[in-house]
This record gives sequence, C-alpha cells and structure tokens, in this order.
Amino acid sequence: MSCLPAWEDAGKQPDYTSLVSGDGLPTSTLDGLRDELGDAAVERFVANYLALLERRIAEIGRLINEGSVEECITLLLTLETSSHMVGADELSLRAAALRLALGHHQSDTGVLYADLARAGAFTRDLLAH
Repeated sequence: MSCLPAWEDAGKQPDYTSLVSGDGLPTSTLDGLRDELGDAAVERFVANYLALLERRIAEIGRLINEGSVEECITLLLTLETSSHMVGADELSLRAAALRLALGHHQSDTGVLYADLARAGAFTRDLLAH
C-alpha cells in the first residue's frame, strides 16, 4: 500500500500553478489568514516559515540517517502543519507521506525524502517572490 497521493501512483505530476496567484503566493490559504490576522502577521509568519524551511528539511534528513524515527516524525508533523498553513499543500502532502512511511517502517523513505526536498525547494522559490 502506497503512502503517496493518487496522482503519484497514476504517474501524473501535480499542477503547482493552480494554487498560486499572479504574485506567486498561494491564494486561498494566505488570503484567509490575512483576513483573520492581517497583512503584517501573515508576512511575519511566512518570513519565519521560510527562514526555518531549509534547516527543517536538512534536520529531517539527518534524523532519518540516524534512525531517530520518533523525533523525525515530530518534525515532519510540524513541517506538514506549517506548510499547510502557508498554502504549500504539495510540501505538506510530501511531509505526510514521509511521516506515514516512517511510522509504518517502510523502506522507501530515501525516495520520499528526495521528493520532500524537491517540494521544499519549490515552495521556497514560490514564497520568496
């Protein structure tokens, strides 16, 4: 049983562009946060998210290599949740897939980590603009 989204199993690639507005930011999620918290709070949250993103992904890789599964799952859950909050649904899905694979002791975590790292780079580029 695969932990990957159905489009992955079907050999299809996600359409990253459908989630973004003209300025490159995810529309519905960030707009909802702006309505709730205001522009300044959302901009601070996104800036903090981006400042931590590469370190979080690197730390996840280190924890996988060390076999620190529980600590890695906790960090993946944090990444999954914060990614969802900024509208980075692809990265959130990749974090969830890796978290589930680790929890079920699946052997394909290296491939899932590589997918997570690619989604992280895409998210960073998208949100940094």
